[in-house]
Amino acid sequence: MNKNKYTMITGGSEGIGKGFAFECAGRGMNILLVALPGTELKNAANELKARYSIKVETLAIDLTEKSAPENVFYWCKENNYSVNILINNAGVGGTTVFDESTPEYSDMRIQLNIRALVLLCRYFIPEMKNQPKAYILNVSSLSAFLAIPYKSVYVSTKAFILHFSKAIRSELYDSSISVSVVCPNGVVSNQETSSRIEAHGKKGKITAISIEELAKTTIREMLEGKATIIPKFVNKVIIVLVKIMPSALVQNLLRKEFKKEVEPGVNN
Repeated sequence: MNKNKYTMITGGSEGIGKGFAFECAGRGMNILLVALPGTELKNAANELKARYSIKVETLAIDLTEKSAPENVFYWCKENNYSVNILINNAGVGGTTVFDESTPEYSDMRIQLNIRALVLLCRYFIPEMKNQPKAYILNVSSLSAFLAIPYKSVYVSTKAFILHFSKAIRSELYDSSISVSVVCPNGVVSNQETSSRIEAHGKKGKITAISIEELAKTTIREMLEGKATIIPKFVNKVIIVLVKIMPSALVQNLLRKEFKKEVEPGVNN
């Protein structure tokens, strides 16, 4: 463990981000947890400190606020936290009928899923170039490969993350920074996501993954320098099938399948 280096994880107080934090801590990495204010952030930090002999620091902040990405960067600078791994995990999903949703619903997803991630990369990359080896991991989704009805804004933000990550990876080819993007399918992380997975019956269960398995696979492949990480073989098969099937057929199947998530009884 390098005592002067830190792995920063946004949205690291619960769910997938917390899973990444524990996987990284288990590998001896010091952790910076950046997440919304609340008891979850403090509890996650305490759990990490109790289990692992590492440093854990926290910053409670809403990344949708305009100045938040800059404030995160200067928090690290002021405290001499040297970030050699940046994990942009913070994001929000959701299922809704687009023209029945509020403007705020879409705006919040764009601000968090896209703007915060892009600006954090922009602020930290110049500093990370000075590291002998550094990593950026952006969290996208398998849905980035699909135009899913009832998830129009969400999947579009994830498609942005996928292409943005691949683009800056190429730009940073001759640098010390390796950029990876992970595209999981359903992740069993909380009651809301579990309800969505259950809405798809057997198909949802087959393609879903636990937080622990996702974290273990993702961090290992990130450190190996893999560009695009797609956990579980079945999800790789789905992408291949989608590419060879007629587009109209794919959209028809997606419409029928994901309409289940906006039906009564499913949390949106």
